[in-house]
Amino acid sequence: MDMAAMHLTEKLAYQAAGHSSRFDIEKEPSQFCEERDDDGVEEGRGSLEGGSGNETSAGFTPKIDELEILLEAYFVQIEGTLNNLSTLREYVDDTEDYINIMLDDKQNQLLQMGIMMSTGTLVVSCAIAATGVFGMNIGIPLYDAATTGVFWQVTGGIVGASAAIYLVALLCYRRSGILQ
Repeated sequence: MDMAAMHLTEKLAYQAAGHSSRFDIEKEPSQFCEERDDDGVEEGRGSLEGGSGNETSAGFTPKIDELEILLEAYFVQIEGTLNNLSTLREYVDDTEDYINIMLDDKQNQLLQMGIMMSTGTLVVSCAIAATGVFGMNIGIPLYDAATTGVFWQVTGGIVGASAAIYLVALLCYRRSGILQ
């Protein structure tokens, strides 16, 4: 009966013909239902016009076929929209996962660069400490030797040792899996 009341075209045509609304659903529910006797045989169907339960329904049979087709088309359209939204949601989730993976990769690269920079800073600090020891004003036999070329030998030794320590540290990091 609800579907019949939703069929507005037929409802308007029926009211334009001068009849009272046959879609009046506020009648008693017993008038719309089939009545059965004790044997289970149908006695008749009450009409929507207010007839008794013993009369057959000659005046009203709701035509809801067109409405059913229309509602079915709407449901198909809604289901298609829901499927599109579900697909879009999956696409958004996949995109979020991809972005998180890319951010994690960049974060790992930054952490590796930080390790390399910290190691480099440590090695340069050791070289600066060695240079500081050689720059003190204390008497050592190195100062008494001929000074031509000694400066460059000490400087080359400090730079070479620093580079070797840095490379050894990087190899240790790669073997342990810290760096890739």
